[in-house]
Amino acid sequence: MEEKQKISTGKRIGYFFLALTPAASSLLLQLLAGMVVMIGGAVVRMVQYTLLHPGVSQAEIMQIYMEAVYEFAGPGVFAYHVVALPIFGLWYYFGCGRPKLKNTVRGLNGKAFAIAILGGVSLCLLSNAVVGIEQYLLPKAMESYMELMETANIGEGFLVTFAAVVLAPIGEEILCRGLALYYAEKAFGRFWAANILQALLFAVIHGNLIQGTYAFAIGLMLGWLVWRYHSLLPGMLLHFTVNFSSLFWVDKVFSGFPDTLPAYLLLGAVTAGITILLVIWGKRLDKGAAAS
Repeated sequence: MEEKQKISTGKRIGYFFLALTPAASSLLLQLLAGMVVMIGGAVVRMVQYTLLHPGVSQAEIMQIYMEAVYEFAGPGVFAYHVVALPIFGLWYYFGCGRPKLKNTVRGLNGKAFAIAILGGVSLCLLSNAVVGIEQYLLPKAMESYMELMETANIGEGFLVTFAAVVLAPIGEEILCRGLALYYAEKAFGRFWAANILQALLFAVIHGNLIQGTYAFAIGLMLGWLVWRYHSLLPGMLLHFTVNFSSLFWVDKVFSGFPDTLPAYLLLGAVTAGITILLVIWGKRLDKGAAAS
């Protein structure tokens, strides 16, 4: 009996580290994609400029290089998602998802998609409330975040927009709610603990405190959707709704919003309450829904 318990504990530890591996791999791929595209593109641009402008000064060459690095930041983000999607997709399919994919629509209904869309809108507004609060509480972190968004050209250009709206909702759901949650549930044996871990990893792969804070809250909701409906599809739809809303219409809503801490706190409380109500609504299992 003791030996069996020992093996069981060892396997749980192994699954715990497996749960961390997708996020670690994602960070490594982000770094490699950024280096290859940003630095490679900048070097090519620098060489081209040097050939076209003989006798150019070293200072001017470095300026061209740095400008090119920022210019290629967006394509670097796109390149990461293009490379990561098949890697994590195949990992999920062969590692843990193949049996699930056969029954991926079991238990899905109109309520699942309604919760995904309404939850996406609510969480998008909650995210903006969190950012508004953080600009008062963490001004230095907010300054770094704004510089990062400007560098990555988020919301500008087809490639970056396509990566954020289409590729990220698919790839990050496979990574966090597919791989990480699957291994974490085996490690902990409890959904709530596994959900917290995968949400933390979802926050970490965003690479900054400002995004990480609201990404954690969004990750918890996404993990719950997978657990409730036994499918990544509602999570992908919610993720798409959040990203699409953030890029295309939420700025118009906030253009006339009071830029004060109490206003952001109120918005955060209201949208958090709406999200909780959606979870309560979703927990009412329909007859014939798939059991976990």
